Amino acid sequence: MMALVFAVQGSFWPLLAVHLADLGIEGRWRGLLFATLAVGSSAVPLIAGHLVDRLMATERLLSLAYAVGTALLVLLASGVVTQAGWLFVVLLLYWCLIGPTFSLCNSLSMRSLRDPRREFGWVRLWGTTGWMVIGWLVSVNMMISGSTQAGQGAYESLWVAAAVSAVVAVYCLTLPHTPPLAVGWHGHRAAKEALALARQPDVAVFLITAFGVYLTVPLVYQVMPGFLEARGLPRAWISTTMTLGQLTEIGLLAVLPWLFRRLGAKLTLSLGIWAWFLRFLSLCLDPPLWIAVTGTLLHGVGIACFTVAGQLYIDSRSRPQLRASAQALVLVCTSGVGALLGNVLAGEIVGRTSAGDVLVFLIPCVIDGALLIYFLRGFRAPVSSVSWATAPTADHPSPPSHLRGAVIGRGHLVTESADG
Repeated sequence: MMALVFAVQGSFWPLLAVHLADLGIEGRWRGLLFATLAVGSSAVPLIAGHLVDRLMATERLLSLAYAVGTALLVLLASGVVTQAGWLFVVLLLYWCLIGPTFSLCNSLSMRSLRDPRREFGWVRLWGTTGWMVIGWLVSVNMMISGSTQAGQGAYESLWVAAAVSAVVAVYCLTLPHTPPLAVGWHGHRAAKEALALARQPDVAVFLITAFGVYLTVPLVYQVMPGFLEARGLPRAWISTTMTLGQLTEIGLLAVLPWLFRRLGAKLTLSLGIWAWFLRFLSLCLDPPLWIAVTGTLLHGVGIACFTVAGQLYIDSRSRPQLRASAQALVLVCTSGVGALLGNVLAGEIVGRTSAGDVLVFLIPCVIDGALLIYFLRGFRAPVSSVSWATAPTADHPSPPSHLRGAVIGRGHLVTESADG
């Protein structure tokens, strides 16, 4: 599931910037088009999380979303829609459907796994693998078709995305049945619980930091493809180069449970922020092409140690009945509102600088540096955190007390150490 879902986005997202440039779309419109992912990841995930927590099985909603998403990708790949305004409409509809699916995949995985904190990293690394492998396949496909020169668009990547999306729509029907757990909960009760989670001091610091970090992440996808091409990297290799970060991401996801045990939540999350700060700092120094390419490895550190580790952290702080909504809350702060404003900011910056201008990376460097200091000073994990275990069933019996860091168990209430 993770490999296929991330392969859909990995097929065309790294090449969208050069595709838009070939269509003559630059500056503010480019920022708005990239921001469609953020818009779809803002309010819609909370609605989707509410649906699967209370009304609809997760795997059915996933299948429906990717079936409709496939049709929209075919529309883009066919070249029928090339005008900026219509591209905005189609991409907005697409991400309103697909944006919430990433948090839904997380919640489905964590409900299906016996010990999410130890096992989720191994599951999530397949998403990274899917993104990386599909990037290589797109590069090979472009070289075979001869679509390696500027001005031709990147339609091959959109056709690949549509094909993979169709496979996902069918495959999701085979996923473990994941019915709603919060049946009978009133909407105001669910909202009250989510608000209470967000108001916990350590959770609030994490969400504010995540929002700030994702103000800077959009520059990776909006600026880096054109930046690398301006430095002499052949277009056909941009997609493959953008997957280098997945190499470090896979390695770190494999050892993520060990990092949590060894470093704790605070230092693990801080490592991810530090990686993004160092990445942008190196680009500010006007590096040669090989250093700019090698620095892509740091992106994987940020994704594994902050984004994925943050998802696990939030899961450990939320009730099972609200885990889909809790993951949606993280998605809204990161790929939603944070990335929305970040994409608009990136579009304005790109419109005022040249493709190879290193000053474009100064603003994200300063933002991530300030966030690192804020997080280190403000994040204080409590002495203990509480995980409300799901009521035991034949499929999901009560977990042993040694799992998930549990030290005391009373009925369905499990007390865990703060650092996992």
